[in-house]
Amino acid sequence: MRPALSIEVMMTLLALREPRPAKQPPSGPHPLTPTHSRITPTDERYVNPPFLLTTGVYEPDAAIEWPRHSHAEHELLWSDRGVVTMHAGGKQWTVTPGVGLWIPAGFEHEGKTRDNTDVRATYFDPNGWPGAWSEPVAVRVVPAVRELLIHIKRARMTVDQRIRAQQVCIDMLEVTETVQLDLPIPQDWRLSRLVEQVLRDPADDRSLEQWAALLNITSRTLTRIFTADIAMSFVQWRRLVRMRAALGELAEGASVKTVARRVGYSTTSSFVTAFRKTVGCTPGELAETF
Repeated sequence: MRPALSIEVMMTLLALREPRPAKQPPSGPHPLTPTHSRITPTDERYVNPPFLLTTGVYEPDAAIEWPRHSHAEHELLWSDRGVVTMHAGGKQWTVTPGVGLWIPAGFEHEGKTRDNTDVRATYFDPNGWPGAWSEPVAVRVVPAVRELLIHIKRARMTVDQRIRAQQVCIDMLEVTETVQLDLPIPQDWRLSRLVEQVLRDPADDRSLEQWAALLNITSRTLTRIFTADIAMSFVQWRRLVRMRAALGELAEGASVKTVARRVGYSTTSSFVTAFRKTVGCTPGELAETF
């Protein structure tokens, strides 16, 4: 019997930015500089006392984009259909059905959806939240929780009934820990052009030597920068970028053959081998969970 697939593999990182030259150190912050510190959140609140949470439903006709912002309340961003890409806590996350992104109150975040995406944003009163999730994390959003959150939003309930149902939702949420596919983003300004180009186009197949020549540094220096910055080689890092891009494509229903080509593999078999090695299952097995 095939082992059950963990849903954590549906959280990934994808790029959204255009490449820009970086032959000189940028005067401002690196375009992918992580925001680890909290900022002053907006005063707007969505949860009215004495309730613990509320859920917003967004079903736009086209892709939408959110500029960088923060909330006074905790936010769980999740999807009932389609892919949402967010930049939060120094990483880029792609949210697909089954996994939500927890964004603590005060954390800056920005992102966008693809077409045909049904977005859900559940906000939590920090005073009523018992957890200790102080950083953005991937959170399981199992079907029962998804249904209950929407039911609470639409059903007629007494105050006590609504609070009890909300507490059940809170009790059922848990951080995903089985599979860790966090993609570190190199911050050295000399790599900014490489980083943004590969994130934008994972199929870019330029070698380490070709990138070194393009960036006007030696291949040894390029290797040293990657190792010092993220403790990972360029080849390992690019493979992770490709797998994350593949996860997003698979979540949208693309065929394995098409995804393999889009993320830079000349044969489907080589892509499947790399995917299984990185994610822990085949693309076909994963697609059955969407």
